[in-house]
Amino acid sequence: MTTTPPAPDAPGELPQHLALVCSQFSRLAARRSDVGVGSVSWRVVATIERHGPLRLSEIADRERVSRPTATTVIKRLEEEGLVGRTPDPTDSRSSLISTTAQGSAQLAAWREQLAHGVGGLLDQLPAEDHAALERAAEILSRLVDAHDG
Repeated sequence: MTTTPPAPDAPGELPQHLALVCSQFSRLAARRSDVGVGSVSWRVVATIERHGPLRLSEIADRERVSRPTATTVIKRLEEEGLVGRTPDPTDSRSSLISTTAQGSAQLAAWREQLAHGVGGLLDQLPAEDHAALERAAEILSRLVDAHDG
């Protein structure tokens, strides 16, 4: 079992600590939620739904995966009816990938499972810790939006 390192003492340690703890929390949330698919699948569907139709290369860039990995994930999601392709009107060699109605419904179900799986953990926290996590999530979301589009 891995243990979370103590909070950083030096300001320069904060980026490393945040990245590690966020990654560990993400894995914990996925284990407790049992969404039935790998986290890459639901993250990709969420990214496509959030940002609108995307090219395969944009999905790979946003998810920080290789193009072959993105291709494999998109192919599987297409086979499951969660995403679909349409020709890119600005580039006839490319296609745009968007969520289907089924994909949006499945994403909502995954989010509900995550909320249920992680909600029990968060419900145990004192109100001030819960508020601090809400604030931290808002801050991290703004950072992601500002630097990752």
